Amino acid sequence: MIFNRLAVSFLAIVLGLFASVAALAQAPAKEAPKDVRSKLFKQVMADYPDVRECVTNEEGGTRAAEENMSAYEVDLNRDGAPEYEVGISGPCDCGMVNCSIYLYRQSLTGYESILEGASGFGLELLKTLSNGYADVRVDARDNAAVQAQTTYKFDGKQYREARSMMVHMGTGETKPAYRRIQFSRGASSTTVQGKVSIGLPDTYLLGARAGQVMTVKLTAARQVRFMIMNSKTTDVLADNTTNWTGTLPATGDYHILVDADADGRTYSMTVTIK
Repeated sequence: MIFNRLAVSFLAIVLGLFASVAALAQAPAKEAPKDVRSKLFKQVMADYPDVRECVTNEEGGTRAAEENMSAYEVDLNRDGAPEYEVGISGPCDCGMVNCSIYLYRQSLTGYESILEGASGFGLELLKTLSNGYADVRVDARDNAAVQAQTTYKFDGKQYREARSMMVHMGTGETKPAYRRIQFSRGASSTTVQGKVSIGLPDTYLLGARAGQVMTVKLTAARQVRFMIMNSKTTDVLADNTTNWTGTLPATGDYHILVDADADGRTYSMTVTIK
């Protein structure tokens, strides 16, 4: 009888603990106080003048944008004092699904940005730490079937991109969001291999100088092709082709995106720059 009572008591404690954990997991994020929200909004507008200009020209202007913004407390360095996750809703800062995600912390002069260039539909604090701050992951929708997952680590001053992966939500297949093409010392050409599927392409980054001539030749099944784009201007140099030669208009990085109309298509691609 005593054993049964102890067992019942233990079970009640365990169930209580599970209930507490579940409650914590489902607890909504805590919104920043109204005065903090207002200061954060002004700081975002000051830090991103292109967003401010766009918001000003939207219906309702900055007042509507501030009313519709999100600002949640997040304790990134686990010191008990909040940092803030900020989002500005609407077409000025959002696409069809993804919106810019900002992180701010309090400073001696107000609030300072510690995450720039992130865009997605959700931010997750990871268990790992870098320089005393939690690593964070931003999830973004790349297309109907693929989700991008980008991990950022704190370098002491800012969050920097550490890894970006593409995940096919239907198959679970993953691959790096991009790979950088590098030539061996003294070489002007290199060959890469890969496998692409519908909605899950391979993306390569390649640095080059203005005036150089680049040749890209793809060997693959008929359903595979590539596109070349200037990373900075997003101007397209080639599209839906398997063979291209051209003079590069600017110095910097170029994207080469290889995709397919079928699943599991292998390819070999040779890139030459002279």
